[in-house]
Amino acid sequence: MPRKENKSHGLTRLLVGLFLGANICTVMLLWLTVVSTFISPNEYPTLSLLGLFFPIFMAIDIAFIFFWIIFRFSLVWVPVLGLAVVYGYALDYCPVNSANTPSDSAICVVTYNLGGVLTGDEEKDVVGFLKEKHPDIVCFQEMNGSLMNKPEFLQFVDSMHYNKVIGRGKYILSRFKVLGDTLHIDYPTRSNSSMACWIDCLGDSLLLVSNHLESNALSDSDKTEYKGMILEPEREKVEHGGRLLKRKLGGAAYYRGAQTDTLCALIDRNAGKSIIMCGDFNDTPISYTYQKLAKRLDNTFRKSGRGVGFTYRQSGIYVRIDHIFCSKDWQSVKCYVDDGIGASDHFPVVAYLQKKRQ
Repeated sequence: MPRKENKSHGLTRLLVGLFLGANICTVMLLWLTVVSTFISPNEYPTLSLLGLFFPIFMAIDIAFIFFWIIFRFSLVWVPVLGLAVVYGYALDYCPVNSANTPSDSAICVVTYNLGGVLTGDEEKDVVGFLKEKHPDIVCFQEMNGSLMNKPEFLQFVDSMHYNKVIGRGKYILSRFKVLGDTLHIDYPTRSNSSMACWIDCLGDSLLLVSNHLESNALSDSDKTEYKGMILEPEREKVEHGGRLLKRKLGGAAYYRGAQTDTLCALIDRNAGKSIIMCGDFNDTPISYTYQKLAKRLDNTFRKSGRGVGFTYRQSGIYVRIDHIFCSKDWQSVKCYVDDGIGASDHFPVVAYLQKKRQ
């Protein structure tokens, strides 16, 4: 009997050791995904992709909490510590806020990538969305000429007395007066761009910046291959798909690093001034782009949104890459991703901002 007991205890210690080792590895990888946000993709583009795995490692670490509670409570501190260190980043990824009702003095800001709007019915859906929200500021990305010249769209624009600012693939509508010329932001890119303008917002000059940072350039076949790699993780599929994604995503991240630095320099030059910066940043909350901007501006979804808020859900890819940031003189009262409109391959982000009392 003693020998059997010794063998049983030895096996238990071995299993505990193996699970503890796996948990520690998970925690280290979770922390590494956060560390990657401090490193410019200009220097290490592949390393910047680690942030994409943050939700996976976080989910595994949370599972370990329940595992240790059931089987070895004395070790529950390991996954709890792992999660505690990245708690703020977890809230960036999936914020938890109470529901608020905007006051009449709050302004409504919308950012919406229209790249997937191809048909007349989809264009009607976009116009219907605008009529429902009556936003004060709208920043479109990948705006097509057909929608821009659609009579129903033009009638709505006229009825709202919008001021229009048009750039390459971008289209701004503002109920506030536009001050001066459009500012085109110069940065390294293959095909994307950003632009800005000053508007007279509630008696104050506001710098409005609309962005479409470097796209990952994944074709439909790339997305299909990615989905197949997830659903059927065969070795050859994973190796081939992994190399493909690494090359394309890493290349795009390289450009976004420089683009982000340019946007940060713009914010720094206008420190203390009112700023709203929004658009398709093609980066998740656990990224160099998001974290660098969030150190300078408030992210509206982080401040008043709830849940993961995916703005892109196609071919097995679920991410929040469209964002609205604002300077500290604004309070984000309510922000959400409107997934009730399926006109585009992106969902719009809607934010209600209240000017803080001086």
